[in-house]
Amino acid sequence: MRNIPEIKVNGINLYYKKRGKGNPMYVLHGGPGLDHRYFGRSLAGLESYRELYYIDFRGHGKSSKAGKKTYTLDTFTDDINALREALGHETVEILGHSMGGFVALLYALRYPRHLDTLILVDTTAKQTDIKGYYPLKAVLMYTNLKYYLQYRVKKTIDKESFAREILLKSWPIYVSERLLPEYSDYIKSLRGVSIFFDMKQELQLFDVSKELENIHQPTLIIFGEKDPLMEGGRLLKGIRQSRFSVIPSAKHLPFLEDEKYFNMVVREFLTGKML
Repeated sequence: MRNIPEIKVNGINLYYKKRGKGNPMYVLHGGPGLDHRYFGRSLAGLESYRELYYIDFRGHGKSSKAGKKTYTLDTFTDDINALREALGHETVEILGHSMGGFVALLYALRYPRHLDTLILVDTTAKQTDIKGYYPLKAVLMYTNLKYYLQYRVKKTIDKESFAREILLKSWPIYVSERLLPEYSDYIKSLRGVSIFFDMKQELQLFDVSKELENIHQPTLIIFGEKDPLMEGGRLLKGIRQSRFSVIPSAKHLPFLEDEKYFNMVVREFLTGKML
């Protein structure tokens, strides 16, 4: 099995960071425009019994940039499967957060025989079917207006700065106040965040809500109690072999807001699945 931080798949170099030992679990980040780094060491509690692969999607983090038309959830899903083949894993477990959960759901539907277990964290089966969608839209409208006026004056727009400001202004919706300074610094450190615009419509149109009954893998659905952006009820009703767990007082990043409880929930699920 190869042990290097990136592998060429589907014409691009896909970056991953490997930690731990045990059965392979792929960790898929949210976005668009983010990367694996925001997980930090929050999942270290899983590494004693799982080999974690933190993966950057194409166009994100340390993975290769590519043509804008390839920045789709379907392509990301195919990349993950090509990575699995290159790493020599017959089957894997997937933990997908937010947008990474979209890809995890698509993987379960497209490559079911290569998936053992699914862990969905603060994600949804239908992007617009969430209670926090319209507050987030308000943030986008404000920032869009600001940069439209800038364009009227300068006749140009710095899309990178535009996307970064959207992420910074929406960040308080996502995370608890105590995490804001650290993760504002994280947002400022990102490069290539203009992919946000390339994928904006792609995410808005995401909808697998009518296909959930076709997912048969044991599935754990985890939500932060105060997450305004995602809704898990449809996932629980649609996926037959699913369990639901709420992380008290957490928002959109429950693995950071209560690392110990999050890891305990995942461990209990995986242990129960194996009995």
